[in-house]
Amino acid sequence: MGLPPKSEPIGYAWVILAHSLVVLPHHQVSFAAPGSGKRERIEGGRSIVLYPLTYAPEPALFPQLEFALKYEGVSLEILSALFEKVPRKTLEPQLLEYIQQRPTGQYSRRLWFLYEFLTGNTLDLPDAASGNYVPLLEPQVYFTATEERSRRHRVINNLLGTVDFCPMVRRTEKLEHFASLDLTQEAARLMDAYDEDVLRRAINYLYAKETRSSFAIEREKPSPDRTERYVALLRRVPQWDTLDEAALIAIQNQTVDPRYAETGYRKEQNYVGETVSFTEQKVHYLPPRPEDVPPLMKGLLASLERMAKARVDPIVQAAAVSFGFVLIHPFLDGNGRLHRLLIHYILSRSGFTPQGLIFPVSAVMLQKRSEYDACLESFSVPLMQQVDYAHDEEWQVTVKGRTRNLYRAIDCTRMAEDLYAWTGETIRTEFRKELEFIVRYRQAREQMEQVVDMPDRQLNLFIQVALHNKGRLSATKRASHFERLTDEEVHALEAIIQEQFFKGSA
Repeated sequence: MGLPPKSEPIGYAWVILAHSLVVLPHHQVSFAAPGSGKRERIEGGRSIVLYPLTYAPEPALFPQLEFALKYEGVSLEILSALFEKVPRKTLEPQLLEYIQQRPTGQYSRRLWFLYEFLTGNTLDLPDAASGNYVPLLEPQVYFTATEERSRRHRVINNLLGTVDFCPMVRRTEKLEHFASLDLTQEAARLMDAYDEDVLRRAINYLYAKETRSSFAIEREKPSPDRTERYVALLRRVPQWDTLDEAALIAIQNQTVDPRYAETGYRKEQNYVGETVSFTEQKVHYLPPRPEDVPPLMKGLLASLERMAKARVDPIVQAAAVSFGFVLIHPFLDGNGRLHRLLIHYILSRSGFTPQGLIFPVSAVMLQKRSEYDACLESFSVPLMQQVDYAHDEEWQVTVKGRTRNLYRAIDCTRMAEDLYAWTGETIRTEFRKELEFIVRYRQAREQMEQVVDMPDRQLNLFIQVALHNKGRLSATKRASHFERLTDEEVHALEAIIQEQFFKGSA
C-alpha cells in the first residue's frame, strides 16, 4: 500500500516535522488521505496507518497531540523532545489555554500530567476538581505497573518506570499468545517426567552450557578458571538481593579479567563497532554519554522494582530491564554477559524459573545469532541515524548534543517478543534435549557395562569419542586408548551407542 496523493502526516508525525524533533520513529506513523476507510500496513516493524480526512485534526500542536494520545498511544520520547525544544515561555501559555478550555477532558489532563512529569515544571493551574480518574496508559494496550493516583491531574500513573528511565511494552498479539502458553507450567511438567538423578545431571550441564554460550555470543572462549567463576556466579543469581549500583559493579567485576575491574559506571564514551582498516573503525552503536549513565541506571533499577511490585509478566520484565541495561552500556566491558545474567535474575526472582534450575537461553540466542543481532538493531539502527558524533585520531569518540531523551523511553516490545520466543524454544528444545541425552547416556552406560567391565573414565571416554565419530570408534582412538578391547567387544559397544544416540537419524 503506497501513500495516495495528497496524504498528510498527522499525530506524532506532524509534531516531529513541525518542530524538527530528533527522535526515533514511533511504532505507528499516521496519515490523513482522501478516500474511504482506515487502512494499515506493517513496514520495517512499524505500522503505517491511513485515516480518512474526517479524522484529521486541525494543523495546530495540541489538536495533533490529542489525536496522537487517542490513536497512537503515549510516546514519552517525542513529548520529552517537544517540551525541550519549544521554549517554556511559548509552550506553557498554549498548554494552559488548551487545558482551561477542557478542564475535565481525559487527553488534556494526560498532557498536563505528562508535561509536569517530564519537565519537572509546575503549571500555574489549581488541582483538577472534577472528572473521573483516567489511566495514563491503557491497560488493554500496554503492560502497566502498579497504579499511582495523581490527585492534581486526576490521572493514574501506571508507567513501568520513572522519569529517568521508562521502558514501554505494548500488548501485541504475539505477546498475548506467548503469555497464554504458560511456559513455567510446561517446564514443571517436563521436570516431573524425569527422576532426580537425571535432573541433577542436566542442571549441572545446563549451567556450563549457558556459560559457554554467553561467552560465545561475545566471540570469546573463556579459560577454565574463568568458566568456573561464571558458573559459580550463575548459581548465585537466585540469591542476589535487590540490585543497586554497588551490586552491579561487584557482579560485573566477576565477569571480566580482574585487571580490568571497574569501580563505577563508565566515565568514557564507549561504542560498539568493528575495525575496517588500520586507522578506521565502523561504529554500529553509540550508547548514552557518560554523564547520562547514572540517571538512566537509577531509572532502570527503579523500573525493575516497579515492575516486580506490580508482578508484570516476568519475560516482559526481563526484556525491558536486560535490554535496557545493554543499550545503556554502563560499563566499559562485560555489558553483554551481565545483560544475560539479568535475564536469569529476573526470571528466577519472579518464580518463572523453577528453583535450582536454569534455562540456557543464551544457547538459543547463539543459535539464532542473526535474530539476536536484529533485535538489538531494531533500536540501534534508527538511533544511529539521529546521533551526531566525532572522533579523534585515536578513535576517542565524542557525542554531540543532548541525546539522553533517545534512551530513556525505549520501546521494548520487540525485545519482549523475541525473548519470549527464545525462552519457549529453550524449554521445548534445549532443556528437553539435555534431559533426553542424559537418559540415553545413562542407558548406554548400563548396557555397555554388561558387555565389558571397564573403569568409569574409560567408559565415558569411549562414549565421547564414538559420539564425535557417528557412533564408531576410529582406529587411531582404539590404538591409543582401547587397545585391550576385542573386536567383538568394540562392535557390541558401538552398536549400543548407535542404538541409543543415532537410531532414526539420517
